Amino acid sequence: MDSIHCYSRLEEDRNKSDVNKRTSDDLDPPIVIVGTWKDALICDVEEIDDACRENISKYAENISDDELGHIRQTYFISNTEDDPSVFQQIRENILRLARTMRTWNTDYPLKFIQLEKRLQEKKKVLPIISFQEIQNIAIDTPQPLNDEELQLFLEFHHEIRALVYFNDLPSYIILDTQWLSDVFRCIVTAKKFSAISIRNENKWKELYSRGKLHSEVLDDIFRKSESIFSKHKDHILNVMEKFDIIIRPNTSETQRDAGDDKPLYYLPCMIKSEPECDIYKMFNVTENICTKSTWLCYMFRFLPPHLMNHLIASLCRKYNVEEVVTKEQKRQITLFRSSAVFELQKTTKLRENYLL
Repeated sequence: MDSIHCYSRLEEDRNKSDVNKRTSDDLDPPIVIVGTWKDALICDVEEIDDACRENISKYAENISDDELGHIRQTYFISNTEDDPSVFQQIRENILRLARTMRTWNTDYPLKFIQLEKRLQEKKKVLPIISFQEIQNIAIDTPQPLNDEELQLFLEFHHEIRALVYFNDLPSYIILDTQWLSDVFRCIVTAKKFSAISIRNENKWKELYSRGKLHSEVLDDIFRKSESIFSKHKDHILNVMEKFDIIIRPNTSETQRDAGDDKPLYYLPCMIKSEPECDIYKMFNVTENICTKSTWLCYMFRFLPPHLMNHLIASLCRKYNVEEVVTKEQKRQITLFRSSAVFELQKTTKLRENYLL
């Protein structure tokens, strides 16, 4: 529910300009809840639906009112006893909701359909293909696509999440989005499921405490994964950067191992470490020599789960991450769990930016 609501804002904004927009509090995309195993409930027949609604209500307790606006209908079905007409009713309701979407019955180039079918077949064999290969397929269809039409095809299907393509990463197109999720899970995963090697154990510990992704840890991960993961390692990492899953903070050379010229990655979502002391004390921000002011505040009814990680990733691309000396007399960048400190231009009066 969090993810659906978080990424529905663009759709909501577009619908504001729609002359046929609804005046109710319904939000798109619509959600139909189907509760299964109704037959497993032990209670009187007349109380079954009430018991099902009570269970659903428990899940909805921590969901914001905005998120609940996506829910259109709730069904409770038996895994053993329901008549086929119950499932037909669900299908008809889903079809009725689909017809209210802005993408329903829109014009769609025939050329796109032909290429789409070819790529669906290709996806069964390869989850990722080169741009050159997709160009060859586009030319080989009954109604070939030129370069401009192919670009429109890729951008459109990326927008509807049918594939993954970025204009500034054109070398490969990911046809199978589930495959990409599997790749992400190999890196962003619980410790007990990781391919931890004894040789690099300390560097693995840094990953799970400070979110620091050493090149040796990456090698361990891809060595234990499917060969196709390793083959497309560089593209996968670039895509993870685009999605703000990993970041390459601007840091000094003190953060690198001697002789290591490989990119230094961090995973904001895996940073568990907290500041050793109050941030203001850490940077000697005292009332008599410095002033503090609020730079950016959010007022919200719904907070996207990973908003802070996206903010940190965005700022890392523009500003240098500050460094501090730890109690062990080691230099460490100030990336912490849900917070970070960035160095702004030294020539301005605004020296530090603390994100919390």
